[in-house]
Amino acid sequence: MSDAPSPAEPSPLARRRRWRERALLLAPALAFGSVVLTIWVVVGWYVLEKPRELLTQQRQELATGVRAVALQTEPVLRQAESALRVVDLWLLTRRGDRPLADAMLRQFVDSVRSGSRQVVDIVLVSPTGKVRRLQAGAEEDDASIAGTAAFGEIAGLVREGIALGLPLRLGGRIDDGRLRLPLLMRLSRPLDDYEFVMATIDLQRLHDAQGLFAPMPPYSLVMLRNDGLALARRPEVPGFVGRNLFEQFPAARRDLTGDEGFFVSSGAATDGRPRIGAFVSLPDYGLKLLLSGTEEDVLLPFWRQRSLVLAAAALATLGLVLLARWLGQLQRAARLREATLQATSNAMPLGLFRTDETGRIVYVNDSYLRVHGLRREDIAWGWTTLVHPEQRDMLIQRWKHHMATGEPIDMVRKMKRGDDGRIRWIAVRTAPLFFDGKVAGQAGTVEDVTERGEQEKARKTLTAIFDMTPDFVCQASEQGVVSYLNPAARARLGMAADAPLHETHISDYFSAEQLELYEKFVLPEAMRQGHWRGRVSVQLGQDRVPVDCLIIMHRDLRGRIETISVILRDMSEQVSAQRERERSEAMLLAVAHTARAQFLVGDTEGRVIFFNAAFEQQHRVQLKDWVGRPLAELFGPQDHARRAPLIAAALAGETRRLDLADGNARDGRSFDVQYAPLRVQSGEIEGLIAIEVDVTEARREEARLRLASQTDALTQLLNRAGFEEGAREQLAAVAGQRLALLCLDLDKFKPVNDQHGHPTGDALLKAVALRLRHALRPNDLAARLGGDEFAVLLPQIHEAQAAAAVSAKLLQAISAPYHIGELELEIGVSIGYCVATTGAVSLEQLVEKADASLYEAKRAGRGCFRGSGI
Repeated sequence: MSDAPSPAEPSPLARRRRWRERALLLAPALAFGSVVLTIWVVVGWYVLEKPRELLTQQRQELATGVRAVALQTEPVLRQAESALRVVDLWLLTRRGDRPLADAMLRQFVDSVRSGSRQVVDIVLVSPTGKVRRLQAGAEEDDASIAGTAAFGEIAGLVREGIALGLPLRLGGRIDDGRLRLPLLMRLSRPLDDYEFVMATIDLQRLHDAQGLFAPMPPYSLVMLRNDGLALARRPEVPGFVGRNLFEQFPAARRDLTGDEGFFVSSGAATDGRPRIGAFVSLPDYGLKLLLSGTEEDVLLPFWRQRSLVLAAAALATLGLVLLARWLGQLQRAARLREATLQATSNAMPLGLFRTDETGRIVYVNDSYLRVHGLRREDIAWGWTTLVHPEQRDMLIQRWKHHMATGEPIDMVRKMKRGDDGRIRWIAVRTAPLFFDGKVAGQAGTVEDVTERGEQEKARKTLTAIFDMTPDFVCQASEQGVVSYLNPAARARLGMAADAPLHETHISDYFSAEQLELYEKFVLPEAMRQGHWRGRVSVQLGQDRVPVDCLIIMHRDLRGRIETISVILRDMSEQVSAQRERERSEAMLLAVAHTARAQFLVGDTEGRVIFFNAAFEQQHRVQLKDWVGRPLAELFGPQDHARRAPLIAAALAGETRRLDLADGNARDGRSFDVQYAPLRVQSGEIEGLIAIEVDVTEARREEARLRLASQTDALTQLLNRAGFEEGAREQLAAVAGQRLALLCLDLDKFKPVNDQHGHPTGDALLKAVALRLRHALRPNDLAARLGGDEFAVLLPQIHEAQAAAAVSAKLLQAISAPYHIGELELEIGVSIGYCVATTGAVSLEQLVEKADASLYEAKRAGRGCFRGSGI
């Protein structure tokens, strides 16, 4: 009776199989669910986080843009301020009846106009609104600003110093109708009936200059006076200029406090669209620059993309749901087919089984269990317990070999049933399963053939051996008439498997000389010894094949020869492999000896096996003198000590590399050294192999390129990248050391370029760099950051006053006259420095403080230095 478990009492294996089937049913749903969840998580992140990223990016763009606009606006205001003070000083110091008719004053005003590219103009204003232009040809222009809003606030606005007024148009016969921003100052001494001097800034040209650096519309740029009065806006909004935004919107005063920052506006003062923006203050002129944009302009493209993403996610979800439903239907149909096949298999009287590529049985039907007397839980390797223990290991190895190689099995084996212990003969037949071109296991049948097992076993075993062996097996009579050829021999000779062998003689496969040798030597020796073995060359088909030949004599009871078995093993591949191995060894030796790299091979005892010609040339030795001698003796004590860790690591199975300088070389050669274990085919370590490559020139070229990348091509000082790297190294040095950073900006350098050309300017920059190097210590860092900007880092200074002393020294050195060709040129320099302590400050903080001091020096009139500490 079978020991298979009944359906009423499922076994643990059956329960596990049921759980596995349920898991397989749920797997597609879980997989598709996870994909849908992933899609919507990604979509949710995109919908929620992308707007924040866009708005953050917009704020950064606004902040950068408004700073750039301020950098374009402030020089224009400073130029206008300087012109006002010069004119006031001129009129204060000049005597005479007609100071306004002086040609030098007109020339100065015209130079202001041309130097500012027609942006700044200078006029005089009387208390009645009459305007007097100072440029040539405009004495009787009849221009007037009387009656304008700008004129209405002049008297109360200008008390002392300089103030910005409302935009205005001058009128008159030569006026071009452009709107101008007035910068007003009361004259130190009234002239005739004129009490004010006014610099007018062409707003159109100023906006054009600002527009080069500000973002394009829909962004807006507003110029706002510190008291909240709107002076200009681009793009223009009717009625906006002249309104006091602080009075109309008190919260705006609080939002716009400070030198720079961000603000939010409802847009009520302009187009009604809510805005976010950034502002920068120019406190010297009571002016704020506001650059703003709307969230809608930034987010509108995103909203369109969001709709597309949501639609695509919805379509993808719907597609996945439909696909999951379709796959579920396919899975149910497949389960039904599998159940049908399982029932059909169990109904068959023949035992069926299937194995994987390792030989493990993964499926059997009920008939298989009945034939072997096994339980279903023991199907994997249960059959091995039924064979004799002495045969078990051999049978398992043979079984695994057949399963892995895909060789079919057709055999009968004897085993003891697992339920009653009776000895039975079991016939086993298999066929390989191929999946994706690879052997995935075998399928087979088992049948109880106990009645004919003993006879069948011997015949099938012998037949299987002859049929499966790749050797050529031939049986012939003592006279050489062939009676049997195995399949391998027939295939090689081009004979059909069932072709008759009549009239086939062993002499057909040997030459006359070999046949004579066979008859005179081989056959007598085989008859005397019972066998003969050697290597010969035989004719197999069209080919002459080298074979390993074994001849066995079979005798009857009376000692007469019944048959002669000849077994030939094709040695073509071995002979070819031997030749290829010899050829490869010769090629490797040729490559090793012609290579420029040094090759060295040693054994596990640290003795020399081989080194190439490059090694011989470098170390002035010969291989024949050193084979078998220690590596320590070959390298010498010093060089072997440096290589000893690499040798030990290689013999331990590790590969290591090292940059090594040759201490014996006078020119400072460098080598890339690599030591690796020498493994044979079995994986055992039989020694080490070393490769040493001369990388001296590569290292020198690398150092040259690194130096070139950190050097300014014009002045040969450090460039910005080189300076930052050197400065960071100094800041990362021992904490607590004092250092100073100096930022230098040349004064009056641009006129040299404009008047004498860039070659003269370049020569002047080289001369400045030369004076810097002469004035500094060897370990000080000097760099040209770009244009006429320089930087100096003073490491390891003893006191903060040293930075001021060096600044004064540089100021004096750079301000001295320069002789460039036949020209004598004079320029100045403004210096800002910052003193700090290593370990307590970053490079960015140091640069920020030094820049601030530089701007302070510029505001102080240039040609001086200012400093601070952190």
